[in-house]
Amino acid sequence: MTSNMRKVLISTAVFMGFGLTSAHAASVSNTDNEARTLIVTENGVKNEVVIAVGETVTLCAGGCFITLPNGDRAALSGGEKVEIVGGAAVIK
Repeated sequence: MTSNMRKVLISTAVFMGFGLTSAHAASVSNTDNEARTLIVTENGVKNEVVIAVGETVTLCAGGCFITLPNGDRAALSGGEKVEIVGGAAVIK
Protein backbone atom coordinates (compact mmCIF):
# COMPACT_ATOMS: atom_id res chain seq x y z
CA MET A 1 0.00 0.00 0.00
CA THR A 2 1.39 3.37 -0.97
CA SER A 3 1.74 6.31 1.37
CA ASN A 4 -0.93 8.25 -0.56
CA MET A 5 -3.41 5.36 -0.28
CA ARG A 6 -2.85 5.24 3.49
CA LYS A 7 -3.49 8.97 3.78
CA VAL A 8 -6.74 8.64 1.81
CA LEU A 9 -7.91 5.71 3.92
CA ILE A 10 -7.06 7.49 7.18
CA SER A 11 -8.72 10.72 6.02
CA THR A 12 -11.84 8.81 4.98
CA ALA A 13 -12.01 6.96 8.30
CA VAL A 14 -11.60 10.19 10.28
CA PHE A 15 -14.23 11.98 8.16
CA MET A 16 -16.71 9.12 8.55
CA GLY A 17 -16.07 9.03 12.29
CA PHE A 18 -16.85 12.74 12.64
CA GLY A 19 -20.01 12.29 10.61
CA LEU A 20 -21.23 9.49 12.86
CA THR A 21 -20.46 11.43 16.01
CA SER A 22 -22.30 14.57 14.98
CA ALA A 23 -25.26 12.59 13.64
CA HIS A 24 -25.75 10.99 17.05
CA ALA A 25 -25.06 14.08 19.13
CA ALA A 26 -27.76 16.32 20.54
CA SER A 27 -28.05 19.94 19.45
CA VAL A 28 -29.14 22.60 21.92
CA SER A 29 -30.34 26.01 20.71
CA ASN A 30 -30.84 29.01 22.96
CA THR A 31 -33.90 30.99 21.85
CA ASP A 32 -33.96 33.12 25.01
CA ASN A 33 -32.88 36.78 25.16
CA GLU A 34 -29.95 36.01 27.48
CA ALA A 35 -27.12 33.50 27.64
CA ARG A 36 -28.04 30.27 29.42
CA THR A 37 -25.84 27.85 31.34
CA LEU A 38 -26.45 24.10 31.31
CA ILE A 39 -24.84 21.52 33.54
CA VAL A 40 -23.90 18.59 31.32
CA THR A 41 -23.00 15.26 32.94
CA GLU A 42 -21.36 12.88 30.50
CA ASN A 43 -19.51 9.73 31.58
CA GLY A 44 -19.81 10.86 35.21
CA VAL A 45 -18.09 14.21 34.53
CA LYS A 46 -20.01 17.47 35.08
CA ASN A 47 -19.29 20.52 32.95
CA GLU A 48 -20.96 23.90 32.65
CA VAL A 49 -21.84 24.84 29.09
CA VAL A 50 -22.76 28.46 28.40
CA ILE A 51 -24.94 28.95 25.33
CA ALA A 52 -25.12 32.50 23.98
CA VAL A 53 -28.29 34.12 22.66
CA GLY A 54 -29.20 32.49 19.34
CA GLU A 55 -26.34 29.98 19.56
CA THR A 56 -26.65 26.25 18.88
CA VAL A 57 -24.16 23.81 20.40
CA THR A 58 -23.66 20.12 19.77
CA LEU A 59 -23.06 17.90 22.77
CA CYS A 60 -23.75 14.51 24.33
CA ALA A 61 -22.36 12.36 21.52
CA GLY A 62 -22.49 9.31 23.78
CA GLY A 63 -25.53 10.27 25.81
CA CYS A 64 -25.67 12.50 28.87
CA PHE A 65 -27.81 14.20 31.47
CA ILE A 66 -28.42 17.94 31.35
CA THR A 67 -29.63 20.28 34.07
CA LEU A 68 -31.37 23.34 32.65
CA PRO A 69 -31.37 26.89 34.01
CA ASN A 70 -34.84 26.36 35.57
CA GLY A 71 -33.60 23.23 37.42
CA ASP A 72 -35.29 20.68 35.13
CA ARG A 73 -33.22 17.64 34.22
CA ALA A 74 -33.28 15.63 31.02
CA ALA A 75 -31.53 12.51 29.77
CA LEU A 76 -30.29 12.72 26.20
CA SER A 77 -29.18 9.74 24.18
CA GLY A 78 -28.01 11.71 21.15
CA GLY A 79 -29.82 12.92 18.07
CA GLU A 80 -32.27 15.12 19.96
CA LYS A 81 -32.87 18.73 19.04
CA VAL A 82 -33.37 20.80 22.17
CA GLU A 83 -34.56 24.40 22.30
CA ILE A 84 -34.18 26.51 25.43
CA VAL A 85 -37.31 28.64 25.83
CA GLY A 86 -37.78 30.67 29.00
CA GLY A 87 -35.05 28.66 30.74
CA ALA A 88 -36.87 25.39 30.05
CA ALA A 89 -36.25 22.75 27.40
CA VAL A 90 -38.38 21.75 24.47
CA ILE A 91 -37.00 18.41 23.31
CA LYS A 92 -37.79 17.30 19.78
